[in-house]
Amino acid sequence: MNEEGLAPVILGAKDGLCLVNGTPCMTGLSCLAIADAERLSQWADVIGAMTFEALGGQLDAFDESILALKPHPGMQQVGKNLRSVLAGSEVLASRQGIRTQDALSIRSTPHVHGATRDQLAHAIRQIETELNSVTDNPMLLGTPDDWRVVSQANPHGQSVAMAADLLCMALAELGSIAERRLDRLINPMVSGLPAFLVSQPGVNSGMMIVQYVAASLCAENRQMAQPAVVDNYVTSGLQEDHLSLGTSAALKLHKVLGNVTQILAIEYLLAAQAFEFLKAQGFGVGTGAAWRLLRERIPAYDEDRWLAPDIASSAALLKDATSLERVFQHCRDHAATL
Repeated sequence: MNEEGLAPVILGAKDGLCLVNGTPCMTGLSCLAIADAERLSQWADVIGAMTFEALGGQLDAFDESILALKPHPGMQQVGKNLRSVLAGSEVLASRQGIRTQDALSIRSTPHVHGATRDQLAHAIRQIETELNSVTDNPMLLGTPDDWRVVSQANPHGQSVAMAADLLCMALAELGSIAERRLDRLINPMVSGLPAFLVSQPGVNSGMMIVQYVAASLCAENRQMAQPAVVDNYVTSGLQEDHLSLGTSAALKLHKVLGNVTQILAIEYLLAAQAFEFLKAQGFGVGTGAAWRLLRERIPAYDEDRWLAPDIASSAALLKDATSLERVFQHCRDHAATL
């Protein structure tokens, strides 16, 4: 605390429960996860747009008038982000009309990313309410002259636990669709790109193994998406016979969040590598900015090399709010010229 310039908290009457009850713990952990999830959901839109562009996606699926007919708030925001970062793409302009529709993992990005955003918004409401709640028991009410002590259940963490579980499932789906997209990038049967995104696929393995990594992380996420809140244990001699297990929910939320960060970092690497084969044409204003941003840290792949450091560098970029802001600032600057 001295290193951070913080003074120790002096506890007073009724302050002890916060140190031993799970509600403050699960709430604090969920707050940290929400902050990271908000940033990651923005990056997911940018990276998903890069894959969409590399695969020559059909822009009609993101048309504002089409998405408006299904007015989920998160979906509308994702659609807006996708249109913004893809604006001005010569790559896409040259490939419109080449197919009737794309695979669902490509054209349903607003729907899946948007559903995750809606669950994130719900979690924020729940956690903010909990932060501004009294979770003590027993509760001392009234004034020094007119008071009462009431035993109740405000320390029960059900609202936080459910929010953490729902967000855990939503983030797992964000990773799931990203893995399906990146798999298409390395498959020449559907991508139109060199196999495994290398110029000499017979000599080099290219990006084959990182798709294994992403698939493995998705499998782990599916296991952790099982809700903690539906489980239950009996404690305190039958007195505490219904528990939220919210701290367990919040802990696995952090694990899933870390896994999804790794999955999106891999998709980012693969989409950027796909751009190397398409750069004769101009990219979208936001997707091009994201590609250049990654290339400041990670060079393109000419032959096999150890990819773990590159995945780590890509993941570190996804944790950098300043870099994300740079991408969207390019989009705002472009929109201002129209």
